[in-house]
Amino acid sequence: MQMPSIHPGTEEVINCLDDNCNGIIDEGKWIQKANFAGSARVNAASFTIGDKAYLGTGKTSSGSYLKDLWEYDPVTNVWTQKADMGGKKRCKAVGFAIGNKGYIGTGYDQDGSLIKSFGEYDVATNSWTQKADFGGSGRQNAVGFAINGKGYIGTGGNFLTQHNDFWEYDPDTNQWTQKANVGDTLREAAVGFSIGEKGYIGTGSNSNGYKNDFWEYDPTTDTWTEKSDFAGGARSSASGFSNDSKGYLGTGWDGSSLHKDYWQYDPLTDTWNQIADFGGTARAYATGFSVSGNCYVATRRAIHQEMRTMICGNMILLPLLG
Repeated sequence: MQMPSIHPGTEEVINCLDDNCNGIIDEGKWIQKANFAGSARVNAASFTIGDKAYLGTGKTSSGSYLKDLWEYDPVTNVWTQKADMGGKKRCKAVGFAIGNKGYIGTGYDQDGSLIKSFGEYDVATNSWTQKADFGGSGRQNAVGFAINGKGYIGTGGNFLTQHNDFWEYDPDTNQWTQKANVGDTLREAAVGFSIGEKGYIGTGSNSNGYKNDFWEYDPTTDTWTEKSDFAGGARSSASGFSNDSKGYLGTGWDGSSLHKDYWQYDPLTDTWNQIADFGGTARAYATGFSVSGNCYVATRRAIHQEMRTMICGNMILLPLLG
């Protein structure tokens, strides 16, 4: 089989080679997609169900807090407004999906109150149902993900300090159970995602500074194991997601600079590989998710509606649309 040509300007493909000679292997390519159709915002929450993504809540540039929800269809590249979330308008909330239901909870509201309330979105009926309040204290900037039919929320802050507690949600019983704390460090504005049957949390910040440590959670043993530090350096308010068998983490703020670099994590080798820089401007507090083999990053700290996608599967990295 003939290998692809290797020279500057060559389209990068997934072949463990630096095809375009820029020092980054299998970097991918970011493509701008349809702008988010709702109000420009910061600190939104998102989740993915099937072949659609959902993004909602957050805060506008005028300081208005939101509880709207929008569905993104990657096939048509169109955003469609869905039913508003019940309860309080909020920002800096957490989102994840279990099966065909989406969940958003925690955050803080327009009165400056930290929130524990937690809602379930049903795609089939386009409706929200209030569920049991989050089991920990009210908080902002927590992280969440789902593993094997259970949801997890942990870390976060309360304006004065940070947390490292970690909680499991069982949708069958509508109950929260406290689990092992996340590592040995308090943090907020971290990144969390799940790959297969393991969860991952890393980066973030606390009163002692910015973090680049990275931890793996095993729900079977209820234990955290420290993994290789995030290779992009300490930061908080980054974006991240998983796709297939890899994790992705990038953007964020390190106390002096905004970032646009992006990195891929391989749990089998416990290694980080730099991929293409995010295609938009450097940013923090963006929202990341993956749908049908594509990776997306939308909105940012500067109150923006822009969204870009990277096809991050194991085929040639080319745009699906346009």
